Amino acid sequence: MENKTVQLSAIDPIVVNNIPSPDEIKVRTKKPIYWGKTNTYPNYLWDLYNSVATLQSIINGTVDFACGDDAQCTYFPSGVVNESGDTINTLLRKLLIDKLIFGGFAIEIIRSLDGRVKWLNHIDFMKLRSNDKNTEFYYSNDWNSWGAKYIEIPKFDPEHPAPRSIYYSKGNVTRSVYPIPLYGAAVIPCEIEKCINEFHLNNINNGFMSNVVISFNNGQPNEEQQEEIERQINEKFGGFQNAGRILIAYNDSEDNRVTVERLDGDDFDKKYETLSKRSREQIFIAFRANPCLFGLNPENNGFSAVEFEAAFKLYNKTVISPIQKEIESAFNTIIGANSLIISPFIIKWEDDSINN
Repeated sequence: MENKTVQLSAIDPIVVNNIPSPDEIKVRTKKPIYWGKTNTYPNYLWDLYNSVATLQSIINGTVDFACGDDAQCTYFPSGVVNESGDTINTLLRKLLIDKLIFGGFAIEIIRSLDGRVKWLNHIDFMKLRSNDKNTEFYYSNDWNSWGAKYIEIPKFDPEHPAPRSIYYSKGNVTRSVYPIPLYGAAVIPCEIEKCINEFHLNNINNGFMSNVVISFNNGQPNEEQQEEIERQINEKFGGFQNAGRILIAYNDSEDNRVTVERLDGDDFDKKYETLSKRSREQIFIAFRANPCLFGLNPENNGFSAVEFEAAFKLYNKTVISPIQKEIESAFNTIIGANSLIISPFIIKWEDDSINN
């Protein structure tokens, strides 16, 4: 008997390799430092925010906590901070969303003819790029194209006031050009939760038939006939609307009967449930957040007001307060000390306990 050598190789980790990385690349012919290989890494973070329910819940909840019960700016007595009619609360919420999704935020300062600060505008952090020193900034509505058009805006400098400038904040957790979000180490768990949701959606849309083999034992049809048979089967039995329909086959003899076999599902649903739970835990760990603060009780046994208040105090000290101080520091630098006042978030209870 002839001996044959079978060579085995590991399957390429497609999911990991396809996750964008926050590389910072200097391109000779371009002034901005690229954020990601295609200069669209923040677009990827925005997509995660819109696709991962756990991430969105934590970010939105943290924004509510950080906004407090009210915010006032003594520099703008009317409460309106720009020509668009944004109030200080509206501007604060926009800055907080950017801070939590992208790791940083930016404020556009518009000065009047006499050099005073006239307006403060939110600058979409996803559309902003920087030079390697964070002294010049570039704004474009679409960085996705090679010939992206952008406008240049200088860094805010109180000693040399410009008619238009940018205050750029990237926090203290990075020495790079661009910031790192709080969940930077949990991007893969976010991607896992997103992919698990897509897996279940595809299962529903395919009528849970992806693990079923239908064999027609009456010869080999040509390619056109195969496509027509496949189309008809998918049309009649694919999709959640067609779940439970009966397959009827007409055969010339028992030898030519249609056979339907179900493949071993390998308990994917249970494995994915465990994986989903672990991914969710890692996202909360990245934010140093207790799930009960965002309406999730893993043990399904309810939680008391005392437990909630203790969890909130810790989260307020380690996450919320530092973010508030970062934004307050920005306003103090731009328009003077103690110009932004954020009233603390007050916990109010109607009952002594909350049930999930």
